[in-house]
This record gives sequence, C-alpha cells and structure tokens, in this order.
Amino acid sequence: MSKQIKPQALTRYNSIIASIANNAVEKTEGVTQELGLVKYKFGLSTLKDRNVHVYLDDDAAIIDIYVNVDYGYSVPEVVCMLQERIKHDVEDGTRFRVKKTNVHVSNINFN
Repeated sequence: MSKQIKPQALTRYNSIIASIANNAVEKTEGVTQELGLVKYKFGLSTLKDRNVHVYLDDDAAIIDIYVNVDYGYSVPEVVCMLQERIKHDVEDGTRFRVKKTNVHVSNINFN
C-alpha cells in the first residue's frame, strides 16, 4: 500500500493520465474523441466536457473514456486495442497501475 496522494498532486496526476489516454486515442486507428454532446443527453453533464475521467486510489487508476468509432471498424476489436494501449501507456508513463479502463462508445462516424 502506497502513501496517500496529496490533493494538489491528485489534480496533476489526473491531467497527466487523461492526456496520456487522449494520446492513445489519437494513435489508435478507427477511433476519435467524443466531444461531449452525447454525455449531456444521458445526464452526465456533471462530468464537464472532457472525454476522459480519471479516478485515483492509492497506486491504481480507473479510467472512463468516451469515444466515437469510425464506420467499417469492428467495435469490440477497436475498443480492446484502445484499452490495451491506454493501459500500456499509462503504466509506462506514470507510477500508477491501471485497474480498469471503461471505454464508452458514443457514436459511429459515417464520414
């Protein structure tokens, strides 16, 4: 069990992990960031307009991310690739282990 994280460091770690997760979205083919419109329809407007939400507990992180999947890609395959990439990148770039990555597919892009 590690030491308790100070509140000011908690905000910094949340931002760093959210940035790493967003970079993973950019590196994963067939996925784009959700801009927040769908979350308002489902009453999740309290989560602000960010597409990544990080919850830290000691040395473990739980990540919720909202994305769009491009038409023609297999949703389960793209989500699995994204989960693995986020887990790998966060654990390599920080001292936190990823306990859970919840990928919420909001839309299918038909562009």
